[in-house]
Amino acid sequence: MSDFPKRPIPSDTGAFISLDEMTTLTKNHDDDHVNQKSFGTHVKAMCFGKDKIIELLDQPGATALRIYYGIKIDTDGDGIKEKKMILVAVDEHGNDILPSETPASGPEGIVAKGAMALILDSGMPCPEYCSKPKKPGDPD
Repeated sequence: MSDFPKRPIPSDTGAFISLDEMTTLTKNHDDDHVNQKSFGTHVKAMCFGKDKIIELLDQPGATALRIYYGIKIDTDGDGIKEKKMILVAVDEHGNDILPSETPASGPEGIVAKGAMALILDSGMPCPEYCSKPKKPGDPD
């Protein structure tokens, strides 16, 4: 059991950062995972569509979004474990909004909310689907 007290989760949780801060943070991550890059398995980010994000956050009681990191064990025989980011809606009390068929024994704070609750996965990975660097003369 966690020693951390339960606290309300405001709908404006988070902070916007500068491009410089983003660049520093992502470079630190890439540098820390340089060995994975040599095998072609380094995932820098995942991209999820606006419609799916809105659908996830439009669930009753949703005030925030939580992103879990996961790994899909090699299921296609290529020897590569697939990095995943799993998105779930969160209520104002910090509880994940999950389908009712979710087992009661899960990470601290996870509770079932209803049979139709959504869990989002299958984002498009970067570097395969990344922003292209701007070149001088490219339109804004």
